[in-house]
Amino acid sequence: MKKSIFTLLSCAALATPAMFAEEAVAPEAIAEPTAEAVAEPVAEPQSDFADFLKKMPVKISGYLQTGWNYTSNKNASTSSFQAKRLRLLLDGKVSENVDFRLQIEAFNGIAGSTNGNGQKNIQVMDAFATWKICPEFKVRAGQFYTPLGYENYDISPATLETVDFSNIVYRIACRNPYSYNLVDYGRDLGVMLIGDLGKYFHYDFAVTNGSIPCKDDNNNTKDIYASVTIKPFKNFNVKATYNWGEYNPQALAGGTAPGMGVSKYMPMNRFVVGAWYNDPNGLDLRAEYGFMKSKKNNDTYVDEQGAYVLAGYHAGKFLPLVRWDMYKDDMNKTSAGCNYNRILVGCTYQLFKNVKIQLNYGHFMYSDDVKNAGGLEKSEQVQLMGLFKF
Repeated sequence: MKKSIFTLLSCAALATPAMFAEEAVAPEAIAEPTAEAVAEPVAEPQSDFADFLKKMPVKISGYLQTGWNYTSNKNASTSSFQAKRLRLLLDGKVSENVDFRLQIEAFNGIAGSTNGNGQKNIQVMDAFATWKICPEFKVRAGQFYTPLGYENYDISPATLETVDFSNIVYRIACRNPYSYNLVDYGRDLGVMLIGDLGKYFHYDFAVTNGSIPCKDDNNNTKDIYASVTIKPFKNFNVKATYNWGEYNPQALAGGTAPGMGVSKYMPMNRFVVGAWYNDPNGLDLRAEYGFMKSKKNNDTYVDEQGAYVLAGYHAGKFLPLVRWDMYKDDMNKTSAGCNYNRILVGCTYQLFKNVKIQLNYGHFMYSDDVKNAGGLEKSEQVQLMGLFKF
């Protein structure tokens, strides 16, 4: 553990000089152009494969995130190499104003989607088309990521400053305690309207099943998402999203859903609000707060909330950062997974254009209810990951 902390401090120390050092560049002498310089440049011959890729009707891209994960508390510890994410994306055009996206996850983490040996199966994440009628009005249909918060909608794992998202994503945007108590990647099937009204206002409005991806709805109601983003000045915006839906409680992996036998239509509200300032050559500051609540006949069945504050600094190839986040579940107060405060310190290093290395150290501090129930006061996590884009 001491070695991991020392490695982390070393990474931060390397970043410090880059944050403050001025780059001295000697002015180059201006020479008279020669005949050779004036002549037309000779284009380098392209390979047959590069020419083939340019002519393809779809763009193929993706990324692999893999590395080492260590966790420790007073009861147990784990150390494992991980294949965390492997995404394949296909983007293309159906016509001048209609494009499509297909995204597949090879290391699917959804519970119950593994084979008989516990190995992860392939999962279709995105399968949608977008009709760009005009900048103010676009229509998206299919299976897409819902606009609930920055981390679920505006940021991908390939651009996230840390290895893992906050629990605003994992427990609010990507989970439904009535229909599925698992991470579903924040995707749903439906239709969404998207638009930019001038330079300062963006909106998203979606109607979806309210079910797990790649699965038909199991009741007659639909989820509603309404999201607005205001951009008052360069590099800064404020975003708020509200989601409402009704769900049929079912037996879940890992337990029984709240409200079973009460009604087939249990209402639930989700709300996330945040602000983000991100200078690509300087400060990266972001904060979000979210809650998920459900009441029926004056009885509360779901009552959860979370928040985080992230601060980082783009210093050349380095991005040192610190993040505080918390989560609280008032209906399951003794669960360590959803009642904690965490301090995360990390550093990202852009090794090459398409390769970045991330080192994160997280210190968890659990609530009094968790301590009294199981004696667990704190835990630690170290993640060393590489992300390779292609």
